[in-house]
Order: sequence, then C-alpha cells, then structure tokens
Amino acid sequence: MNKHRVRTVVLSAVAATSLLLGAASAGATDLKEVLEVGIKVNQVAQQSQKKIDKIVDQTDKIIGDYKGVLRTIEGLRVYNAQLQRQIDLQVVEMGKLTKSIKGVTYVKRQITPLMMNMVKTLAEFIDNDLPIKREERKAGIERLNELMLNPNVDASEKFRSVFELYQIESEYGRAVQAYTDKVIIGGNELEVDMLHIGRIALVYQTRDGEQSGMWDQASQAWVPLDESYRKPIKLALAVAQKKAAADTLLRLPIPAPIPGKMETAK
Repeated sequence: MNKHRVRTVVLSAVAATSLLLGAASAGATDLKEVLEVGIKVNQVAQQSQKKIDKIVDQTDKIIGDYKGVLRTIEGLRVYNAQLQRQIDLQVVEMGKLTKSIKGVTYVKRQITPLMMNMVKTLAEFIDNDLPIKREERKAGIERLNELMLNPNVDASEKFRSVFELYQIESEYGRAVQAYTDKVIIGGNELEVDMLHIGRIALVYQTRDGEQSGMWDQASQAWVPLDESYRKPIKLALAVAQKKAAADTLLRLPIPAPIPGKMETAK
C-alpha cells in the first residue's frame, strides 16, 4: 500500500510541475495564480490518494475475507471426509445387522416348532409320571400352550417360560414335599396329606391318620397300605413339613423293579 501512495504522490508532483511549466511557457507572469493552480493540483492529488487508499483497504479486506473462506472450505472438506468415513462404516454395520436380522428370523422359524415339541413332550411326561400335583402341573402346560399361540409374546419370553417349567419339573425329582390333595378311594373322594420323595415314592394318609396308601405306577392306581405304615408315613410327613429332624430314618414303601411288587426301605 505504501508503494502505491508514493507512486501516486510522485505522479501528483510531476503533474504539478508540468502544469507550472506549462503556465510559465504560456507566458503567465502572475506567481499568485501559479501557486493557486499548484494548490488546487495538490488538493486533487490528495483526494485521489484518499480514494486510492480506500480502494486498497477494501482490496485488503476482500483478500482477507477470501483467505478466511478458503480456510473454512478446507475445514469443511476435512469434516466432510470424516463424515464420509463414518457413513461408510455405518453402511458396513448396516450390512452386518441386516445379515443378523435374517439369521434371527431363521432361528425364530426354527425355535418355535422346537418349543412346541418341548411343551408336547413335557405334557406327555406329566401324564405318565407319578401324579405329583398333577392338576397344577397340567395347568402349567395349558398356560404354555396359550403362550405359544400368543403373537404378542416375544420368542425369547416363550422360551424362558418353557425353560422355567422344565426346571420346576426337574425339581420334583429331587424334592421331598408334603402337601394337601384329594384322592378317590373306593369311589369316595378323600382329602389327604400327600408326600412325595423325588419320583421314587408317592404316598398319602387321610387327615385322621386312619388310611394310608401309595401310587402304584404299574397299575396306574392308588394301592392301600397296611397299618404298619401308619406311623412311618406320619413321621415322614412331619419331616417334610420340617416338624421333625431331617436325619430321621424313614420306613416307606418303595416300588420294586418288577411291576406289582413292593419292597420296604429302611
């Protein structure tokens, strides 16, 4: 900018000198008039210089703005490149998710028949098992069947429910439990205290203690027990109800390997 100003000042001086020489050569003799002309020439030069300075300042500002725009464009280019890399990675992840979703859909198609078969198998097992809380267990199967047909229940929840019922059935094989139930003996319905020792034995005793019996898996029927089992069964019920010591020796009827036979366990 200084070079421009110097150049403008020099040009103004040359112009003024030219005017003075021109005036002198024209025969102007009045020095005052010559000076006035020089002053006017300098004023014009100053005004021109101000305009030039203003234009230079405007040019510098435009150049500064331009450089700022270039920096912004470069920053946006880097940012866009980073976004593009992220988008590319997301496209890859979307491909993986799409593949996973297809896999899940396939698994869901396979697992539903599997669960239905598991429920059916469990229902058949309950029908052929000792009648331990049979009505309660059948009710559980009914709930599962309804759950399997409910489209609003997710497959994971269905599987959890099936697995939970399998766990409950597994516990029956290890537990020693006493509970109240009803049995039909000689055409009469009796309310009894029931005791099951795993799946080894299932015996009952009437509330008054007068009648005792056991389930015979071979004949699928209740078999009366003689008077000798009255006290042992009563004691076993007390143990199961935590009313007697768990280390008490129990004498209970245990089905023999040969159908229709029984042996006494001591």
